[in-house]
Amino acid sequence: MAVSLAMVSAGCGQGQQENPQTVVDNGPAAESAAQGPTIFKDNWPEKVPTSGLAKGLVLPLESYMISYAQEIAVQQARDSAETACMNRFGFEDWRTEDLGTSPPPADNASNMPRRYGLTDPAQARTYGYHLPSAGPESTPPPEQDTAEAATVLTGQNGSERLASFKGEELPEGGCTGEVGRKVAVPDVALVERLNTESLELSQRTPAVEAAMVRWASCMKDRGYQVNTVWETAEVAGAESETADQQEIEVATAEVDCKQETGLVKVWFAEETTIQKRLVEENQQALKGAESQLGKTLEKAAAVNRSALR
Repeated sequence: MAVSLAMVSAGCGQGQQENPQTVVDNGPAAESAAQGPTIFKDNWPEKVPTSGLAKGLVLPLESYMISYAQEIAVQQARDSAETACMNRFGFEDWRTEDLGTSPPPADNASNMPRRYGLTDPAQARTYGYHLPSAGPESTPPPEQDTAEAATVLTGQNGSERLASFKGEELPEGGCTGEVGRKVAVPDVALVERLNTESLELSQRTPAVEAAMVRWASCMKDRGYQVNTVWETAEVAGAESETADQQEIEVATAEVDCKQETGLVKVWFAEETTIQKRLVEENQQALKGAESQLGKTLEKAAAVNRSALR
């Protein structure tokens, strides 16, 4: 149930930069920077939940996770590098997708606001199991998927590797290869694996199992037959585009029962203990991944500064 943020990829991703090239806080972008994507910052997730039962909760592994702002910064740099490379080969109007238009509900892969199911009573009463509305729609790039563009991007013509394009030497792997060498996609596999493992292990602890039984009993008293928090959305029938009255009633009951039984508090305490152990057991590998992420962010910041000039 823990959400892994959408990883950055060349050309069209969502990928910490406090001074992005073009930032539009409200409404459509008027223009974007000469090299790089337009970045919207509407409705970005808070670093730590500020409301509901998850307010102020931070798990140990979160200090090793890439944040949404950092993802955007990395993708900004990758997109800027791609645009600069394509410009060199004559694609002067090349552009990539806007960034930040579809922010996730959490700042990182812990998905703390919904890690233990719904935890915010105000959101439950308003949206049920649906997410609040996202930011502005992304403006798609103009049609630019030509055969020549594909050649420059990949450095290949079909299965044939090319060394040059119209007399100009192509970087190995084309512009996509150049982008990867300038700013690599962050490796988050280890921390996200441990993040998933801790959630699974915590559910099987006696304290959480007992709290879940109390919560299920509370839900039964309200007319809902469920055994775990993962079953409630199905009971609510949350399949329409917006929440109906039944969905809101089930969602509200779920959060109210969590508050009455202390389920979130118990669950968080048990998982915190588990994550501390996992961090200790994987300290060297986590520190290595942290160091690599730091280097990636430094490279991304340098590319972004250069694109502003």
